[in-house]
Amino acid sequence: MLNLNIKNFKCFYNADVPINDLTVFAGGNGNGKSTAIQSLLLLRRTIEHCAKWEQGSYNYDTINNLNVELNGVYCLNLGNSSYVITNESEDDTIAFGISDNNDNKFLINYDPTDNELWLKPKLPLVNKFRNNPLYYQEFYYLNAERIGPRITQSIKFYDYPNVGFQGEFTAQIISDLNYTFKVDERKINKEYIKGSRFEHQVNAWLSYILNGVTIIPHKDDKTHSARIEVENVYSKGNPIIATNTGFGISYSLPIIVAGLIAKEDRFLIIENPEAHLHPSAQSRIGYFLGVIANAGVRVIIETHS
Repeated sequence: MLNLNIKNFKCFYNADVPINDLTVFAGGNGNGKSTAIQSLLLLRRTIEHCAKWEQGSYNYDTINNLNVELNGVYCLNLGNSSYVITNESEDDTIAFGISDNNDNKFLINYDPTDNELWLKPKLPLVNKFRNNPLYYQEFYYLNAERIGPRITQSIKFYDYPNVGFQGEFTAQIISDLNYTFKVDERKINKEYIKGSRFEHQVNAWLSYILNGVTIIPHKDDKTHSARIEVENVYSKGNPIIATNTGFGISYSLPIIVAGLIAKEDRFLIIENPEAHLHPSAQSRIGYFLGVIANAGVRVIIETHS
């Protein structure tokens, strides 16, 4: 088990948040669920922005004097530094860290300079966690506000397959991986599978969650775009465009794709996976995420369901 350590950030004076193979943040509004996730996102952003990329992972043995932005990346909109430091804190240092039960610990202190749009990492730096899962290149995050139905989605270059922070590259990823990606056997829904391509793996879970709904991916390099068509019991073999369906498909599809492509021991963080879903579909997507966690992905969920 891991622990996320948070000090003097928003509602947390000094907290240790346990992170298991499957972690569910649930509770009333305004009680710190999003803040805990934001802490982990800022810690990850510090590593990828301020560490040295070396031999396939991040090396954070020194500080490179870059600041960590509070807005933009990972859909963060935290304002300036005066908004994020805890009211009436005992000192003016914000700290984020991650540790395990074997006394391995990684901790970064930050100087919240007044009214700036960033936090500045500072010494002392505690780095006694060589197998820190945050050092992997792959890190998967889906914001609560995902992209709704679109006729097309833009395509982009990526260092590793991911659906974007709002699911905006889902159609591209399905198309790119359709004939090459091998899904972990532990993640396959064998009851619903109807082929060997990646889209078949996706559709097996989509059909299970949304009662027979399936998709067909398309990618057009000439228009620099990708899209999906949707089939269900009403389409009768004539696929329809995504904008002629509800939000449930466009909100759940990125979750399925992210779960299937996520590598073992990496973080997969999903805010509100239940959004726009019928209660039966909410239960089934919860089951899907349990399968993904059981396959070794570190799944973190924030939910009101």
